[in-house]
Amino acid sequence: MASRARLPGGEPRMASQRRTRRAGTVQARINPSWRHGDRVRWGGQLGSFGRDLEDGAHAEIRIGHRLYRVRIVDLRPG
Repeated sequence: MASRARLPGGEPRMASQRRTRRAGTVQARINPSWRHGDRVRWGGQLGSFGRDLEDGAHAEIRIGHRLYRVRIVDLRPG
């Protein structure tokens, strides 16, 4: 006999409760510490890390002859 998931009191679950899925696990993301001159990828382009702007969220990167102020979480290793 196939067992069905029941509530602790023994009564069956409502239809809206039967086909629920467990939440997926969220992987913790570890941000690397960047140093001046490190190669970074931002927006599909390669550049070099300039400096951390000391606000905990932004950095300066150089792509070509331009400087960009970007969020640190958007940077990827190049």
